[in-house]
Amino acid sequence: MFEKPMRTLSGGTRQKVSAAIAFLFNPPVLILDEPTAGLDPLSSEMLKEKILREKKKGKLILITSHILSDLDELTTHVMYLQEGKMQFLKNIETLREDTGEIKLGKAIARIMKGEDPTGNFISEILNKNN
Repeated sequence: MFEKPMRTLSGGTRQKVSAAIAFLFNPPVLILDEPTAGLDPLSSEMLKEKILREKKKGKLILITSHILSDLDELTTHVMYLQEGKMQFLKNIETLREDTGEIKLGKAIARIMKGEDPTGNFISEILNKNN
């Protein structure tokens, strides 16, 4: 396997190699783009555990993902981008309180749909950073 070109590996194996390289040099900041995409459930959970261990060491970990359910247990803050523009940056607990949703995916979906269960917070969030 060590002699195989990266392009010949399966998507999941490429994702594992990329994750291993990201952690290899013990950087103070990790930038992970869709880190669990293409991983089997066991590999995905192992990677999330590794991310949490690194987080406990005080590292800054930036994760981009469309799989919001993977981020529920990993995130402390959410920066929401739409069409290349930052719509808001919020502490996840505040976002959950504001939307009345526990799950990040549902909270973001409420904002995307324009639902407003607690007053005008959605327009405030979206207008605050414009």
